[in-house]
Amino acid sequence: MKLSGKELEKLTGILREAYRAKERLPVREQWQDSVMVRIRHMGTCSSAPGYLPTFEHLVWRLAPATSLLMAVLAALSFAMNALFEYDIVQLVLTAVEDSALVHLFGV
Repeated sequence: MKLSGKELEKLTGILREAYRAKERLPVREQWQDSVMVRIRHMGTCSSAPGYLPTFEHLVWRLAPATSLLMAVLAALSFAMNALFEYDIVQLVLTAVEDSALVHLFGV
């Protein structure tokens, strides 16, 4: 919000006057009790978060463990030379085809 010089001075004057006027307001002795009664009548806020904030919290809690697991599996597959000598997807598909053929033909 951009204000010109005149508008800014006018707003500053209004706020200054409102600040000074608060000292002249009469305050009862039991103002704290009346404030607490108003707060109690306001009711409670809904504190149940939606689905996404709960899910986001879970994702960030599991992110370190998932990263560590991925690093361990990558190191293990590198150590076994599985990445360079075999196509893992082809190996899995061949195993599925072999087991399907065994069930079909009883070989």
